[in-house]
Order: sequence, then structure tokens, then C-alpha cells
Amino acid sequence: MSSSLVSLTTLLPDTAAVSTDDVLHIAGHALPALAEQYGTPLYIFDRATIVHACQRYFQAFERYYRASAVRILYASKAYLSPLVARIIAEQGMGLDIVSGGELTVAQRAGFPMERISFHGNNKSTAELKLALQLGVGRIILDNWSELERLTHLADELGQRPAVLLRVAPGVETDTHRYLQTGHAASKFGFPLQNGEAKTAILRILGEGKLHLVGLHAHSGTMLRETRPYEECLVHLLSLAKAIYDETQWWPEEVSPGGGWGIDTPDQLGTPGLDQLAQALQHQMQVMLASISNGTLPAPTLILEPGRSIVARAGVALYRIGALKATPAGTTYLFVDGGMADNIRPALYHALYTALPVEHISVPGSVDYCVSGRYCESGDMLIDNVRLPAMREGELLLLPLAGAYCLPMASNYNLVPRPGVLLVEKGRVQVMERRETYDDILVRYQES
Repeated sequence: MSSSLVSLTTLLPDTAAVSTDDVLHIAGHALPALAEQYGTPLYIFDRATIVHACQRYFQAFERYYRASAVRILYASKAYLSPLVARIIAEQGMGLDIVSGGELTVAQRAGFPMERISFHGNNKSTAELKLALQLGVGRIILDNWSELERLTHLADELGQRPAVLLRVAPGVETDTHRYLQTGHAASKFGFPLQNGEAKTAILRILGEGKLHLVGLHAHSGTMLRETRPYEECLVHLLSLAKAIYDETQWWPEEVSPGGGWGIDTPDQLGTPGLDQLAQALQHQMQVMLASISNGTLPAPTLILEPGRSIVARAGVALYRIGALKATPAGTTYLFVDGGMADNIRPALYHALYTALPVEHISVPGSVDYCVSGRYCESGDMLIDNVRLPAMREGELLLLPLAGAYCLPMASNYNLVPRPGVLLVEKGRVQVMERRETYDDILVRYQES
């Protein structure tokens, strides 16, 4: 196997292997056989890779924190199904949800409600009420309107829910602007710099109708440095100290969010989780020593990984429908999926690579532009990738498809969504059945 192929296969699930006849397998299952039985496009998740990712988080942070001093919540917007929710629950993680739909999936899976945190910048009254009725563990307040509506609902239902206040800390990150969430102009959270975050905290404490347990911030996603997390901690603990000096309130929990990056085709060598855990422990100790000489207790640290749990666990499997060479020198390779099942390349220029499934070790010799089937010029999954000479009807695999592809999928051009499998040794489970035309038509009302 060539060194370049080895580097690419490091982006694949943990159980990926090449058979003696040069065919790619995951968890012992030959991908051509799965494609034949379940059709394409097909998304395949490897259970073992999800479990290993969860374990790596606990192992890294428990080296630097007591087990009770850190909680890991899976950011379900990366991808959620009842089966994934059950895996997350079995691993002892919590769940970060952002909608009533995600909450309902978690409920269907039997996920412990007390381990759920409800995020989102525009939760509806109905969603807030559902969260209270189901007894979610935390509601993260994002703006004044939500604070007022939740206070009213809690009073109406005779509850005093636990909440965290989301702060917009003014932290900049070196990622695509669509992936930045902590800057001063962010749509998320109470601004720190103009005093709104402090005013909101004082109001909650003064009214006493909500149980304020902590502070939250999130600077962005696909982060490969610890600085944004450390800066969030500095801002949150400094704000907490200012509140403590006035009210004697001190947070039980503090969260610098999630968003830790992964290796991608263009950028390998993402720092290990040990580096993040050690940096946050050090920053927590430095801040507590600075603001209180160590007399105030360290809040429980909350982390919210999503992409780094499921991205590498999932692959997208497509079948090539046609090839087209243009006079300009571009050779298009058309697949049976595209921007409707993976909008990320069109939305924020996410970079992917591809591998042949049935002759994976053959060196690349042709440069292809991998294009989807949808009627948009921007429907390009990969602008340029070198592959062996491919033929119509062959299978093409895209690694790192486990996060943020399916959650943003659509029925553009009225094309049914793909099937989704969860695989482990000796077992294949359908997580999402392939949609049919009848599934699409059932939404329409005939007059």
C-alpha cells in the first residue's frame, strides 16, 4: 500500500480494512455488498469508531480532572439518530440538543433527560414547554426574549429549571466565518462587552425563578488550537468573579463549548485531546489563583464535542453514473448524490477526498472533478482529486461524512434522501431507511 494511500486511510473509520482482492471493508462488511443490498447513495457509520472517540475524550480529560469535575456532552446537531443516542448514553456522555426534534429523538431512544442540555438561539415556546415537561437537565439561555418566555413558562408550570447563560465573549477564531460563533457580532448569546451578559445574570438571580447553575460560551468549530477555549474560560470566570463580588453567586458549571477539529485531507496532524485537556486545566487553575487566591472552587467543566465524535465514523458511498471530459480540460465524474445529501462543500467550501472501493490500492492516474446529480453549477463535492481511471457503475467513497452532512440534507430536485447504516462486526442495522417517492408525495395536500 502506498504512503499516500496510508495517509488517506487514516481518515477512514477505525475498522476500515482492505481485503486480499483489493476491496474496502468496514467492520468486516464488504462495501460493494452493502451497496448492492441497500442501494446508493449510502451513508455507513462504524459503531466502534464512535465508541472509541467517546472513550478518547474521557481518557484525556480524566488525566487532568477528577471524573466528577468534567462532563462531556455530545453535540447532536453533528448527527443524531435513536441508535447513535443510545451509543452516546451507553458511553456515559450527555447530549447537547438544539431543537424539539432532536429532543424527541433522544426521548424515543430512552436517553436520560437529566443528561440533556438544550441550546439554540430561537427556541419556540412549544419547545421550551416540551423541555420543561420532559425534565431536561439544562436549558441554555441565549437572549432576552427567551429568558422572559422561559421565566413565564416556569412560573406557569410551577418549576424552577436549571439554566446556563450563553455569553458572546468576543473571541475570534481562525475558521470559516460561518463556523465562528463567539465574536462580538455573533447571533448567539448575551454580549459580554456591552454589559448585557452581566445584566441578564443579575436579573435571573434577582427574580429567583430560574436556577442559574453556570455560564456557557462557544467560539467556533473546526478549532485546532486551545487558545479560543482558554480565552472563553478567562472571560467567563472573570464575569463570574464580578457577579460574585456583588451577589456571592458562583457558577457550579462553566463551558467553553465544543468545536474541536479533526484531520482533513488538506490538514493532517490535529493536536491530541490531551493538549486541550491540559490547557483547560492549567487555565482554570491560573484564573482561580488570580481572581480569588484559590479560595473559590473550580466549576465543573462542560465540553460539547460533535464533529470529533462522529465525522470519521461515517462514510458516504456513491455510484458513478457518467463521466464527462470538457474542452477546458476538466474531467467530471458524476455520482448519484451530491449537494442534497452533503451541502458542506457548496455552503462553506469544505474539502473532501475520495477513494475507489474495489481497486483501492491502484495508484491515481487521472484528475477528476467529483460532481453531484443536482441542477446547480455549484454542486461539486470535490473540485480536484486524483484517482485511478474510473468507469461508470463503479463505487466511490468519501471519508469524513459522519458529521453535518445528513443533518443538513434536503429533497432538492425532489430526490429522496439516502439510506443510513450502522455497522459492527457481524451486524448491520438500518438507522435511516432510504426515502421513496411516496415519502415525498405524502407531504403534499391535493385539493
